[in-house]
Amino acid sequence: MAYVSERTLHVAILISFASGFLAGWQANKIRRKFLDWRKKRLQDKLAETQKKLDLA
Repeated sequence: MAYVSERTLHVAILISFASGFLAGWQANKIRRKFLDWRKKRLQDKLAETQKKLDLA
């Protein structure tokens, strides 16, 4: 196995951690957007159904 300096190892670990952190952050942002969209869609459907029931 090739020799890897301690500094190179630390930098590689730091980059790996940072990329994982950023990927998780972006995934959470996308998940939040999806949940907000789904909540709005369900609220709109509920309002529409309530309107239909009031007219019936």
